[in-house]
Amino acid sequence: MRLSILDYSEIRAGGSPETALAESVRLAQAAERWGYTRYWVSEHHGNRVLAGSAPEILVSALAAATGGRMRVGSGGVMLPMHSPFKVAESFSVLSALYPGRIDLGVGRSTGGAAPASKALLDGRSGSFRLYPRQAERLAAYIRGTGDVRALPAPADGPALWLLGSSEDGAGIAAANGMGLAYGHFVRGRTGREAVRAYRERFAPARPGDRPAVIVSLFAVCGRDEAQAEKLARVFDDYLLDIAEDRKLDRVPTIGEAESRSYTERRLEAIAAGRARMVVGDPASVRRQLIRLADLYEADELMLATVSPDFELKLEMYRLLAEAFRLPGLASGDPAAGT
Repeated sequence: MRLSILDYSEIRAGGSPETALAESVRLAQAAERWGYTRYWVSEHHGNRVLAGSAPEILVSALAAATGGRMRVGSGGVMLPMHSPFKVAESFSVLSALYPGRIDLGVGRSTGGAAPASKALLDGRSGSFRLYPRQAERLAAYIRGTGDVRALPAPADGPALWLLGSSEDGAGIAAANGMGLAYGHFVRGRTGREAVRAYRERFAPARPGDRPAVIVSLFAVCGRDEAQAEKLARVFDDYLLDIAEDRKLDRVPTIGEAESRSYTERRLEAIAAGRARMVVGDPASVRRQLIRLADLYEADELMLATVSPDFELKLEMYRLLAEAFRLPGLASGDPAAGT
C-alpha cells in the first residue's frame, strides 16, 4: 500500500505563518525518510489558519529541502482562479529544477471566500463552466499538443492530476489522460462510481499510459484510541468552523476543543464530518485505510490532518509508516525512524 501526505500548513496556537511553513518542510523531510510516496500542499486564500496560499512556491521549497526519493506537488492549484498557461509555465520550471519529482494537481474550487476570490481574479471571469476547457488547455500546454507549449519543456514534465469528488470531475480527468485524486473527504463513501467511471473512460495521452487513482481522506491517528479521540475533537471543531464561517485564526488546542459544548445541530454536523475521516490507534487506522483502498481499488491513499501540536502530527505519520511498513522504516536505516 502506498501512502502519501496532503499538508495544509496549519497555524497552531502560539505559532505563526513562519513556523507553519517551516513545519511543512520538516514534515516533508521526515515523510521522505519514512517512505511516503508523495507530499502535496494545498492552495487556500484569505484563510487565517492555513498558511499555504501559493503552492508553486512552497513546492519549490519542499523539493529543495528533500532528497529526491519522494515526489512533491500541488493538491491542488485552483485552476478557475489562474491562467492555465501561467500554471503550466510555473510547473514546467519546477520540473526542470527537480526532474522527475513534480506533480501538478489541479482543482475547480476558488480556494477561498468571495472577497479573496474577487481580489485574486482582479476583474477576470472565474466561471466554473470554463473549468473542463481550462483543464484541457493546461494538458495541451504541458504536453505540447496545442498551438502553444509552455516553456521550458523539460524531458520529464510535471505529472498531471485532477482533484475530483464527482463523476463530472472524474470524466474530465479521464478525457485528458490525467491521474485522478478522488476527494473522499468531500463526499465520503459515495465515490466508487466516479472512480469506476474514470477507469472505464480513461483516454491515454501517450501509448502505455494507464489510469491512476489516489484517494484522499482525513485521518487522525494517536498512540491509542483515547489520544486519537482528543486529536479528532480538534479536527471536528476546525471543520465545524469552516462550515459555519466562524473565522478561526489558529487551530484550536485540545483543551479548547474539549471545553466546548455543542447544540444538537452542531453534533449532527460533527457526525457528518466524521464520516469523511478515519480515527483510531495505528492498528485501527490501518484496518480502516485498507478497507477504503479495497472499496475504491485505489493505487494509493493520501492522508490529510489538522493537528494542534506539530510533534503529535509528526508522530502520527511515523506511526502510520510503521503500521504499513513503509520502505523507509523497513529499510533498517537508523535515520529513518527519527
